[in-house]
Amino acid sequence: MKGFKGLALIAWVEIGLATRNDFNVLKHLGGSSPWFSGPELTGISSEVPSGCVIDQAAFVSRHGSRYPDQGAYNEWVNLSSRIHAAKFAVLDENLKFLSSWLPVLKHPAEEVAQISTTGYKELYDMGATYRLRYPNLYVYNTNFTLWSNYYSSSPRVRDSARLFARGFLGPNATDLGSIFAINASDPRSFMNSLAPSDLCPAYSDNSGGIQKDTWDNIYLPPIQTRLNKLIRGDFQFTQKDVNIIPYICGFETQITGFTSPWCSIFTEEEILQYEYAQDLRYWYGTGLGTDIEKYMMVPVLDGLVQRFVDGPDAMYKNSDGSAFMPPQLIAAFSNDGQINQLAAAIGVFEDESDLPAKRIPKNRLFKASNFVTMRGTICFERLLCSGQRNGNATYMRIRLNDVVYPVANCQSGPGKSCPLGQYQTLVKNKLERAGNFSHACHVTNPAVPARSNSATFFTDVKLSFETLVRP
Repeated sequence: MKGFKGLALIAWVEIGLATRNDFNVLKHLGGSSPWFSGPELTGISSEVPSGCVIDQAAFVSRHGSRYPDQGAYNEWVNLSSRIHAAKFAVLDENLKFLSSWLPVLKHPAEEVAQISTTGYKELYDMGATYRLRYPNLYVYNTNFTLWSNYYSSSPRVRDSARLFARGFLGPNATDLGSIFAINASDPRSFMNSLAPSDLCPAYSDNSGGIQKDTWDNIYLPPIQTRLNKLIRGDFQFTQKDVNIIPYICGFETQITGFTSPWCSIFTEEEILQYEYAQDLRYWYGTGLGTDIEKYMMVPVLDGLVQRFVDGPDAMYKNSDGSAFMPPQLIAAFSNDGQINQLAAAIGVFEDESDLPAKRIPKNRLFKASNFVTMRGTICFERLLCSGQRNGNATYMRIRLNDVVYPVANCQSGPGKSCPLGQYQTLVKNKLERAGNFSHACHVTNPAVPARSNSATFFTDVKLSFETLVRP
């Protein structure tokens, strides 16, 4: 596995980490993976079905590739310090880099938690790709509205929207683009933001809980034992070290543009075991294996679906009474937790059984690596199709990292799409099951709206908890 840089960076997902079996490590790292277009798991063409056009689209995307957060970077520094304080020899070529390894951040105080250079590229490319994919949903050189989670811990979500806008709008992006960053911590934004869980006291992301802990204690010790047998001296990997090796692999590779030497340490089987640990982390942390957590993005989905039901030319009133027509392409950015919560809401994984903690199930559809990657994207397309029984009809089609995923029990439309009215009913039923969010979240703050259960920010850009950001 050779290093690569410059133009070769473009192709890393396809060839950069392919082994002799064409196994690509970077496609199996869950939330630590850089962007890639997902594998064709569903057998459904991404081409627009015959007789249909896409007259509206929307997406919610994770921020682009980034530098590690402070906690993760501290783990890197700790590991490096222990390595350099030890005297040891290695018995495997793949471990020879250890004695000289240092964390790759050159200016950590400035870089930690920020979008990386690869993230810049992912987002510029994304903007251009969506402009080419939906040429009829934007009129050249006209104003364009986007949304992002404000995410006060780091500007990376806002910056992702800015970079996308530049790729989408081109050199006039600063004049044409308006990004409305929503403060999800403002009590008035309860269930009306791109991170509703921020105001839900009952919400708790346990990172996979006992299920992930159980799996970690099954698959990590044998890897730890195998690696430590290859080292002679006073350095040994801890189980915690072993757990972060694939994380370092993904981050170092996209930060430097070279294949990280850490990517060669795990076998293919061990990488797949790590990938499953990531699945457990998301399924039981914020996904369908949770209680209130899996409902957090249903209000956002409800507001988005209503926008599709109203149609591409619908006009709305802002809070100040002014008129607002949202773009025909809705672009929104948030974090990995929200992407996974949205994946739990959209209905494509409803037929999946709960993931077992002691074995990897065969043929599972839910793989976090395929949609919670950096720049991981859930996209919605409104199909307007002719030749239906009652004339033209509208359908919902959903794509995760570009791949079409059918909605469970709602696949009667062209290309296994879901009739839009039927899809809205499914979402409304999910809202009803969630109940009163104020009660379910155990809200005690009197400033929180008592019965807020559907997002309106896509149709109102004058809300008091929005901040205007320019590309």
